Amino acid sequence: MFSVKNVISHALSKIITLAFTALFSVYSFSGGICKNPPDAPEEFTPIVRFAVCSDIHLSGEANDINAEKFKNMFKTCYEYSENHSNYKNLDAVMVCGDMTEWGREIEYKSYSKIVSENVKDGTAMLECMGNHEFIEEREVEGVDAFVNYKKYVNEDTEIHKIINGYHFIGVSYSDKDENFGDKTKWLKEQLDIAVADTGDKPIFVFQHPHPTLTVYGSVNWSEIDIRAVLEKYPQVVDFSGHSHYNPNDPRSVWQGSFTAIGTGALTGLMGNLNYISGDAYGSLDTGAYRIVEADKDGNIRIQLYDCVNNAFFEDSDVYLSDITNQSAHIYTWANMYSLDKAPQFSDDAKITLVVNDKGETIIEIPNAKGYFEAESYYVVVKSGLKTVYAETVLSGYVVATDEKVSVNIGETNGEKLAVKVTPVSPYGKLGKPIYKCF
Repeated sequence: MFSVKNVISHALSKIITLAFTALFSVYSFSGGICKNPPDAPEEFTPIVRFAVCSDIHLSGEANDINAEKFKNMFKTCYEYSENHSNYKNLDAVMVCGDMTEWGREIEYKSYSKIVSENVKDGTAMLECMGNHEFIEEREVEGVDAFVNYKKYVNEDTEIHKIINGYHFIGVSYSDKDENFGDKTKWLKEQLDIAVADTGDKPIFVFQHPHPTLTVYGSVNWSEIDIRAVLEKYPQVVDFSGHSHYNPNDPRSVWQGSFTAIGTGALTGLMGNLNYISGDAYGSLDTGAYRIVEADKDGNIRIQLYDCVNNAFFEDSDVYLSDITNQSAHIYTWANMYSLDKAPQFSDDAKITLVVNDKGETIIEIPNAKGYFEAESYYVVVKSGLKTVYAETVLSGYVVATDEKVSVNIGETNGEKLAVKVTPVSPYGKLGKPIYKCF
C-alpha cells in the first residue's frame, strides 16, 4: 500500500495533469491527438547549426566539474559537425543564462577562458544573463551585476544577430529583481524587425526563464512577461533554462501560439514529481544540451546530448516543420498526453538490494517504459507492518545510458524488507508494480 501522502499526491496529480491538458494553452488541441512525432527526413540538409545549453554554474575553482562539461560540449559539437555528411559548420553556441554560480569575477574569468580556448573561427557566442549572474549583487552592497558580464562576456546584454538568414534574439534580465522590465518592449521591436525580414521563417529567441505555462518547469520557474510578448509571434522557437528540468521529458517541447524548448542544464538535471511533491534532484553528475539544425525551408531538427556519458538520448529527437501552422503542431500538451502510456517493467525485471560501506541500504530499480520512459517511481518499503520508506523518486531517464535508478533508504539494520515499486509516466499514468522481499 502507498502512504496516505502518496495516494493524495497521485490523485491530485491526475487532476492537475488533466487540467493542464485542457488549460495549458488554448491551442492545446489545435494539432489533434494521437499523432506520432515525425523523424527528420534522410535528405535533411542544414544551412545553420548551433548548440544550446544553460545553467553551467561555473565556480571558478580548479576542480570544477561543470567547467569540464562546458569544455566537453565544444569538443563534442565540433566533432559532430566535422563528421556530418553534408554540413560541417558549428555556426553558434547559445547559452541561456546562469553561466556563473554567483556572478563573481573569478567565475566570469573561468567562462571567458573556456570560451577563448575552445571556440573556433566561424562560431558565434550567443549569451544572455540568468538569475545567478545577479546573486552577488543581491548579497553584496555596491556590486553591479552588469559590470563583470560586460567585461568578460559581452558589452551588450541583449543580442540580435542574423546567421545564414536566420534571426537570433536573446534578452537578459533588467535588474537584480530578476524581471525583464522594458526589455519586453525591446524584444517586441526586434521580433517585428525579424518578421518584416523573413516572414514565416523561424526566429530563434532565448532567455533564461521558461515562458509561463509552456514547457516542463514553466509552472514554477517561469516569466509571464516573456510569454505575453511571444504569444503574438508563431514564428518563434524559444529556448530557455532556469528549472534544470530534464529535457529528455516529452513535456520539455511545447507548441502553441509559438514553440518553446527547455534546455535542461549542464550542471545537473532534475524534475518535479506530480507538480506538488516538490523538485526532485538527479545526480549532479548529469547534464544535457541540444544540437539544433535548420534547413533552407525552415525545417528544424533538434537532438539531445548527454554531456556526462557522451551519448545522444535515444528517441528524443525533435523535428519541427511548418511551425506557424497550428493544425500541423505535434508537440501540444494534448497530443503528447494522448500518446502517453502507463510504463511497464519487462517480464524479467528485478529489484536488487545492496548495502554500502556506511551500512545504508540501496535499492536498485530497473527502467520501465511505456510510450515514453517512466518519469518516476513510487517506492514503498515495509518491514512487517512498519513502513520503512515511502517516497516518489525521479527515474533514470535523466541519463542517456542508464538502465536503473538507485534509491538510498538509509540504515535498515538487517531487517527483512518487502519492496514495492510502481512506475509513473511523465503524464502521471501508473504502470503495474513489481515486488521483492529481502
